[in-house]
Order: sequence, then C-alpha cells, then structure tokens
Amino acid sequence: MKKKILVMIYEERIDPYSGELFHPKRYNQKFANRKNQIAFNNTKAREIREVKKPIDTVLESNRKILLRLMENKKSSITKSKEFLLGSGFNFNYFNCSFTKDGKHYQCVYQFAIRKQGDGNFIIQKI
Repeated sequence: MKKKILVMIYEERIDPYSGELFHPKRYNQKFANRKNQIAFNNTKAREIREVKKPIDTVLESNRKILLRLMENKKSSITKSKEFLLGSGFNFNYFNCSFTKDGKHYQCVYQFAIRKQGDGNFIIQKI
C-alpha cells in the first residue's frame, strides 16, 4: 500500500525586509529566510526604542533621584518642591497616576508622589 504525499505549492511572496520574491514552504511564511526575519524585527524594535528614548531617559532620571532620596527609608519621606527641582526632578513626566482614599498620587515606577496642602510632597514606595 503506497502512501500519497500531498505537496502544497504556495504563491510567490515578497519578503517585507529585503523585497525579494520567494516561494514559501509554509502557508504563514512571510520572510525568505530567518536572517531577514531577525533583521526586520530588530529594525522595528530599534525604531520603537528611539521613539520612547526621550521619555524613558527623563523617567529613569526621576527614578534614580527618588531611589537616592528613599535609600534606607522605611515607607515615606516629605520633601519640598524646591528641593526636588534642585535635585533635577522633572514634574512633567510620570508613568501612572491613581486616586486612593480621595488622594491623588502620581507614580514614577515603584514610587508614588502626592502633593500636600502645604506645598510639600510625600514620596512613598509602592
């Protein structure tokens, strides 16, 4: 008894990275070879990183400032706006905000910052 072997031939496609025509071996194959796929994905990731870089740089700078201030502190500290600005903190960049018990917090990674009525800021680890 002979087995029948079914060979699928797919239409020619264009590799999105190199632009070359190729015959895919699988129905979902988009690239002519693995090298082109890796290069395409690396280029796409690099473009995304470049767009995010200016904001990530400021957020990382803010995180380092807060990390240095919170070093060896248990839960929270209070600092003035002038002190934070003098340290280089940028109040225009936060990566999340939330309201808890009627109080509004803005976050820089693992730190939450809340403005008090006297103009000072409470910084807490979350």
